[in-house]
Amino acid sequence: MAPATRKRLWLALKTVLAAAIVVGVGRQFADILTAPELNPYPFPLRVEYLPPAALLYFLAHACWAGFWVRLLHSQGVPVGWWAGWRAYTVSQLGKYVPGKAWVILIRVGMLRGTPGARPLVVGVTATYETLTSMAAGALIGVALLPSLGVLPPELSGKGFLLLAVGGLPVVLGVVNKLAARRASRLRGPDAPPLPSPPLGLLAQGLIHGAAGWCLLALSLALTIRAVAPDPPAWGWDAFRADLGTVCIAYVAGFVVLVAPGGLGPREYFFRVLLTPRFVAAGLTLKLAKALAAVVAIVLRVAWSGPEVLIAAWLYLRRPPPTGEPP
Repeated sequence: MAPATRKRLWLALKTVLAAAIVVGVGRQFADILTAPELNPYPFPLRVEYLPPAALLYFLAHACWAGFWVRLLHSQGVPVGWWAGWRAYTVSQLGKYVPGKAWVILIRVGMLRGTPGARPLVVGVTATYETLTSMAAGALIGVALLPSLGVLPPELSGKGFLLLAVGGLPVVLGVVNKLAARRASRLRGPDAPPLPSPPLGLLAQGLIHGAAGWCLLALSLALTIRAVAPDPPAWGWDAFRADLGTVCIAYVAGFVVLVAPGGLGPREYFFRVLLTPRFVAAGLTLKLAKALAAVVAIVLRVAWSGPEVLIAAWLYLRRPPPTGEPP
C-alpha cells in the first residue's frame, strides 16, 4: 500500500473514531438533558459570569504560551513574546483536527522566517510545552483525587494513568539529553545542534503549568456559578475540588488524541466528576447529572467559542517583524 494511501486511511479512521466518540457522549448528554425532571428547565443562567470565565481560560493558556517562548529562547530562537503568543494561540485551532498534530505544524508555519526557528526546534519545544503543561495537570489531578469527595467508579484505580502522563516530560527530557549527546558525536562539529531543553527549565515549566491550571479552576468555579441554582461558597475546599476536576477532565480529553479539542471525553469526565459534588449539595441524582452536563456544555462554549474567534483574528492580523527582540 502506498504511503499516501495509508495516510488517507489513517486520517479517515481517526475521523470516524472521533465522530463515534462525540456521538456517543452526545447521546448520553441528550438522554440526560431531555429527562422529564428538566421540564420546565430548573437551572438559571447568569451570563455575567461567563466573560471572566473565558478571560481566565486565555490567561491560563498565556502561562503555557510563555513557557513555550522560554523554551524557544533556550534554543537560541529570538522570538518575541507577542509573536510567540500569537503563534501559540493560532496553533490551538489545530487541536480541533483529530490527532492534534496540526498544533505543531501551525506553529512551525507561524514562525517561518524567524532566525533559528527550524521546524525541528519549533516542533520539539512545542511538544515539550504541551507535555509539561499536561504533566502538571496530571500530577495535580492525582494529588487532589481525595478532594473530589465521592470518587467516581470510572476513576477507581486509574490514578496510575495520570501519573504516567505526569512523568512523561522528565523521562523524555533525560532521553532527549542522551540522544542529543550521542547524535552530536555522530553528526560532526559543523552540524546544527539538536534541540535539547534544559531539565531545569522543564521543571520550571511545571510551575507555568500549575499556574495555568489554577486559573482554569477559577474559570470552572465561575461557570458553575453561572448555572447552578445554589452555587457552593467560595473557599479552599471548593477550589481544590474545582482544580482536581478541571485537571483530570482536561488531561483525559488530551490523552484521547483522536478527540478534536478533547470534545466528548472532556465533557464526559466533567459530568462524572461534578455529579457527586452536586448530589452532596442536595440535588437528586438525575438533577445532579443534568447540572453537571449543563456545566460541561456551557464551559465548552465559554472556552472554545472565544478561542476560535480570537485565533482566527490573530491569524488575519499583520504579523510582527521577524526577529523582534524577546
